[in-house]
Amino acid sequence: MIHSGFRLGARLCVGILLLAVALPAGAEDNQDYNKGLEAFRAREYSNAVQWFQKVVEQSPDHAGSHYLLGLSLRGDKKTSKALASLRKATELDPGNASYAIALGQTLIQAKQYNDAYLTLKKVRYSDLDTRARQSYAPAFANAAIMAGFPGEAVNVLEAQTKATPKNSEMFYTLGYAYSKEEDYGKAFAAFKKAFELDPSSTKSGTSAVKSAISAGRRAGGSQKDSYYSQGAVIAEKLASASPTFDNLLLAGETRLGAKDYQKALGWFDRARSKQPQNALVHYYHSQCNTNLGQYKSAITDLQQALKIGVSGKMRTQVHNQMGFVYDKTKKYDDAITAYKNAGNSRKVSDVEKKKADAAKNVEADLAKAAYERKLIALEQQIKELEAIGEVEEANDLREHLKMLREQ
Repeated sequence: MIHSGFRLGARLCVGILLLAVALPAGAEDNQDYNKGLEAFRAREYSNAVQWFQKVVEQSPDHAGSHYLLGLSLRGDKKTSKALASLRKATELDPGNASYAIALGQTLIQAKQYNDAYLTLKKVRYSDLDTRARQSYAPAFANAAIMAGFPGEAVNVLEAQTKATPKNSEMFYTLGYAYSKEEDYGKAFAAFKKAFELDPSSTKSGTSAVKSAISAGRRAGGSQKDSYYSQGAVIAEKLASASPTFDNLLLAGETRLGAKDYQKALGWFDRARSKQPQNALVHYYHSQCNTNLGQYKSAITDLQQALKIGVSGKMRTQVHNQMGFVYDKTKKYDDAITAYKNAGNSRKVSDVEKKKADAAKNVEADLAKAAYERKLIALEQQIKELEAIGEVEEANDLREHLKMLREQ
């Protein structure tokens, strides 16, 4: 949907995985190994590569040496060579989860998501120790999502967030997985938790708001209002901390969804001041004015959007909204034109019928008014006849008037 891909915390994962390395025979006295490890820990990866290459030459069948070389190559941004070393490590020791996790992470960096998924799927999450799970869960989740299996990512991440309930990044990743499953309600809950754990995380806050909007659009009644209202609270925090156009627009959009039209107008006014040539903000502004019964202002907003220039879906929405407002104000010809511009033939027919019915009503009202004037004239004539003593004629006319009134 609206979320971009996420990066793994490679440095944290590497630190955890190093604990699993079994040293080759005599490594404790191997200066090349010790210097490589020292360089790696200092993040001097190119130096570490040189030392571990020597260790691999000395112990070509030792999986751990290939593993350490692979991690060093990855740190030195030599991904292809890192993959070769890590693959060798997993071939030599296929049961070592640390090697498989490191290979999976690196395959993700190389955007080889299917291979990463297949590699990491072989690792049993339940068999890992606590720290290794923290490395495995986001790596497997990323690979599974990108390979098209977000449901599998959810299973692992739900377990991991229970184990690490204060890990903001893990909740963010869970939200990302839910969003790929199009379960926006659960995505919102996960992103919201991530933002609560780390209020400085703009990506968590923004994702929470967008998920709330997506969930709100699909919900109804009080649940719909709840999603929009909760999203608005987060959106307003983001907009207050960083009043960018996008943040201001999100604050307005959530308040609009929560039916708090006056507050929404305030946010849209601020967004419009940032980008006065953005047609979308004028369209949203018109929706607020429409719901507040400020139809003239709503038409002005929509005309401005058309003046700026809209196309595709937005053009259709603007003309439909314009048709709705004109219909509300009984400007049927303008409404018909707007709906025709929107390509909305059903609404054109509806308004044409309303226009015809309105014309009939006007005709009927005129006829009724004329009839009432006739009755009034008869009453006046009766009074005039009585005034000149023509009582019998006045009574006959009164009987006739009575019959007319009873019709």
